[in-house]
Amino acid sequence: MNTINEELSEHHCRMDPDVDCSWEEYDARGIYLCRVCDKCEVAKLSKYRPEVLTNSNYHADEPIEE
Repeated sequence: MNTINEELSEHHCRMDPDVDCSWEEYDARGIYLCRVCDKCEVAKLSKYRPEVLTNSNYHADEPIEE
């Protein structure tokens, strides 16, 4: 479920012709998460636990392939 701030950030990102969600964001293990821009980065990355972004030894409930 998106919060209002997440929905607004993603809406602005899609609606603003001067914004290009131009970079890919990865977790601390190098696993692709999503595409972000300056306007939506905080909202999109807030969906992930902080350690997923900073600690490559974070706990995962499923096996992760090399």
